[in-house]
Amino acid sequence: MGAVRIRRAALALLALALVYGVAAEVAHGRLPTRVWMGAHFVEDVQLLPTYGSLAEEGAFLVESRILPDSIVVSSRRVLEGLLLGSIAGILLGLATGWAASVQYLADPWVTFFRFTPALALLPLFVVWFGYGESSKVLLIAAGVAVITLLGAHQGVRRVPRVYLDAAAALGAGPGLRFRKIVLPLAFPSIFASVRIAAGLAWVTIVVAELIDARMPSLGYLLALSGAYPRVPTMLIAIATVGALVLAFDLAALLLHARATRWMRRSA
Repeated sequence: MGAVRIRRAALALLALALVYGVAAEVAHGRLPTRVWMGAHFVEDVQLLPTYGSLAEEGAFLVESRILPDSIVVSSRRVLEGLLLGSIAGILLGLATGWAASVQYLADPWVTFFRFTPALALLPLFVVWFGYGESSKVLLIAAGVAVITLLGAHQGVRRVPRVYLDAAAALGAGPGLRFRKIVLPLAFPSIFASVRIAAGLAWVTIVVAELIDARMPSLGYLLALSGAYPRVPTMLIAIATVGALVLAFDLAALLLHARATRWMRRSA
């Protein structure tokens, strides 16, 4: 099933690349190259660059180490934010799902962060944590924590009550019931939330890297290419972020399939 999904995704990406290539060749020399940017005109703008222009720009970004270094820096920030946010979110989600009193205390904070966009939190995190790596990583972690908290909470709440009652009737204490029943049954929901959170972390990285924006970073590369504007650089940065999101998602799927093999054996 996984191989079929990968083949379908590859075919979809190939079709998209083919359509873009044809559109870019047809539009070459026909689209305007003078763009109004609000205060002035910008000359020599490639609105739909051909694959030749993208290859030339990509070669420059790779040879100058701008793109590889940006990938390393942004990936590290995403991994740190994902790890920190997942640990905090999962632990709090397990606590709110298991103890109603904790849920009542956490609900207002979860609601606040769940419906607040990362861009709105940007000034607050700068004031709280200053400029530098801490504010970037913690901004990503805040979004990740909310998603994983909800996943862990729902996973615990979906455990059939009859399982817990049966274990209690056989003399199992709360700790044993939590370890042997709640955690295994909540595990798939937790993993699914981590997978969603990984995608959210890459969405947030663009906002996070506007804090003390500087190279190398993919977020700042996107912002910089949009300010000039330089469409080939912009498209390469977008494609790079998309490829990294797919890579993270595939890794999460493989890890989830390996960690939940017991579900298939018990079916």
